[in-house]
Amino acid sequence: MKILFILLVSWISVADAFVVEVQGEAPIIGSVNYARQQALEDAMRQASLRAEAHVVSTQLMTKGVMQQDDIQLKSQANVKNVEVLWEGAEEGIYSVTIRADVKPIQMCQRGNSLRKAVAVTGFGLVSPKQSSLGQLQNIEQDLARVFINTLNDSGQIHALDASHIGLYENPAFAPSVQNQQRHLTTSIALAQNLGAQYIVSGIVRGLDTLSTVANNVEPEESWLSLVGFTDEPTDRQFAVDVFVHDGFSGALIFSNSYATQGKWNLDRLANVRFASPAFWKSDYGHAVKDLLVGAIDDVSMSLRCQPFMAKIIKTEGKRLHIEALAGAGIRPGDTFSIYRSGTFYNLDLEPRIELTSTDMKATVKQVQPQFIVAELTMSAQQLSIQRNDIVIAW
Repeated sequence: MKILFILLVSWISVADAFVVEVQGEAPIIGSVNYARQQALEDAMRQASLRAEAHVVSTQLMTKGVMQQDDIQLKSQANVKNVEVLWEGAEEGIYSVTIRADVKPIQMCQRGNSLRKAVAVTGFGLVSPKQSSLGQLQNIEQDLARVFINTLNDSGQIHALDASHIGLYENPAFAPSVQNQQRHLTTSIALAQNLGAQYIVSGIVRGLDTLSTVANNVEPEESWLSLVGFTDEPTDRQFAVDVFVHDGFSGALIFSNSYATQGKWNLDRLANVRFASPAFWKSDYGHAVKDLLVGAIDDVSMSLRCQPFMAKIIKTEGKRLHIEALAGAGIRPGDTFSIYRSGTFYNLDLEPRIELTSTDMKATVKQVQPQFIVAELTMSAQQLSIQRNDIVIAW
């Protein structure tokens, strides 16, 4: 029986410790002391959820048919300095109100240490006219390079420069339902060409001054608008969507929209360019930088929560050649789980990648610059393992 596991994780978190007051309840069934303890535990859970909530959706599919669809709300946080403010029983319910210090625990902090290969493509620009103020036309490539450099500097991800490639033909509708399948195909082909496990892409949706947005100025209403200027440029918006696609299936595993604004205090005729020293020193540049720090951290977190995956490119007896870069941090003696790769079609005839566990592991014997050699306990032919099957490290 083939089973497809799809795990989607989203979270809402607060970075710093803070104080909360919450109430917990429990029915009085038998011992009052037991009900009090249950109410205290409920209050602790409520406090933990205030700090960080994780929505985990797990779908199990067998031969394309949904068998199980569970949604759970989870939380990971330190709860300290608990003070009981009030407690009592009423109508068979024991209630406890507490004050506590809570601090979220970072997700996936115990994930594997292997560096995932991630290709970062150019960011599409919805309205090129809006980039004229400051001559920010280079944002499509240089915004991608900000992501690339920052992800590489973290030491946890191997970011590949694909800033010259535009993933979306019409950025205004990315990633739209109408042409989603083309996007999936594009990201899979790109990942294969670059040897990447994931694809990071994005869309710059807004660079306009807020006065233009508020007044809804049409191009013909002012000659300044023809070159992207307004009469009195002040606060300027920066709105961007960021996507992460899985390179094996093309599935969208992360998507978020970010927006900020800052005062454009530079000469409106100056050739500033995006990500230049003058840009970063401006009030607007500071606002954009703060936004990008959070966006890149979100991308890094989403990738950290994903397993390390690589394709088998050759089988020979017990030996497997696996497409993985030495820079991933793989060492002889590391082990990978083996999954068979297959394809099925949903009711809309859209292909879906299906991974089936073989319950077998391969041990790394050699690490080459562009591939690794691992060994099984029996021949790959006996296990029906072949090219394009997948190895995974959780």
